[in-house]
Amino acid sequence: MSTESETSFTEPDTPFEEFQHQVSKIANEHILLVLLGPAILAIGAIFVYPVFYLFRQSMFLTLPGGISRFVGIQHYVDMFQNATFWDYFLNTLLYSFGSLVISLGGGLIVALAINHVSRSRLKDTYSTLMMFSWAIPLAVVALIWKWMLTGNELGLFNMVLLDLGLISEPIAWLASSSAAIVAVIVTDAWARLPFAMLVLLAGLQSIPNHMYDAARVDGATTFQTFRAITVQYLRPYIAIVALINWMFAFRAFAVIFPMTKGGPGTSSTVFSIHIYREGMINFRYGYASAVAVFIILITLIVATVYVTKVMGGVQDE
Repeated sequence: MSTESETSFTEPDTPFEEFQHQVSKIANEHILLVLLGPAILAIGAIFVYPVFYLFRQSMFLTLPGGISRFVGIQHYVDMFQNATFWDYFLNTLLYSFGSLVISLGGGLIVALAINHVSRSRLKDTYSTLMMFSWAIPLAVVALIWKWMLTGNELGLFNMVLLDLGLISEPIAWLASSSAAIVAVIVTDAWARLPFAMLVLLAGLQSIPNHMYDAARVDGATTFQTFRAITVQYLRPYIAIVALINWMFAFRAFAVIFPMTKGGPGTSSTVFSIHIYREGMINFRYGYASAVAVFIILITLIVATVYVTKVMGGVQDE
């Protein structure tokens, strides 16, 4: 009796049940492909194909009239032989790592301060306010900071310094080569600091309290406790924040363009601004594509090495 019921359950009787049985069998045998298939297709559509098209575009020279001529790797040769290209490379490294250091350090300080707030409602309020600042678009952040750094008495910084008597006349912050690059770095770091704070705050709240209690019983100082417990537990979170913030800052455009447009001169010109000028203004699409491919390669190499070596080592420990 039981054998007949099992047979009627496993063996389909109608064509529709046969179809369902076959679909279920295929899904079970290829479950990873079924689950990951849409994501793989999306990645191919929005990342892989554009990158291949960009690489193809870098092999062609666009002539007047929209005619393209194949030039091979000539754009890459011109790029590496161009002295200004390496100046922009140094600006990009300075910008990305400067933003990373300030945003990561500032985020850690703010996260530690919020984590020490005893009242949970007040702690949630501070975290929410930081999330609101993170929600502001980068272009809007750039315009706000551009107003604060305006080189007349209407700029917020000049207004405060003049009222305090620290300066006798307004300072043109964004007109100075050295001050302009610092200004865009600080602005970018300010925009990315809330993300670092949120991730690090989550890491701080995951540290068991008994670890700190044991450290106090052993007579450890505040600095020793911070170095031996807090930093060790936060290493995976710091690694994640460092990689993500650096990757976004390395190809940043929305902060620099509204504030300085890469100036004065080329003092704050990074790769993204260089690509915009060559592609959108000078119509050197092939050369601009070659620079873009270089950015992608650098990002992929750094991310791959970082994930396998740095983050892999942190997880193994």
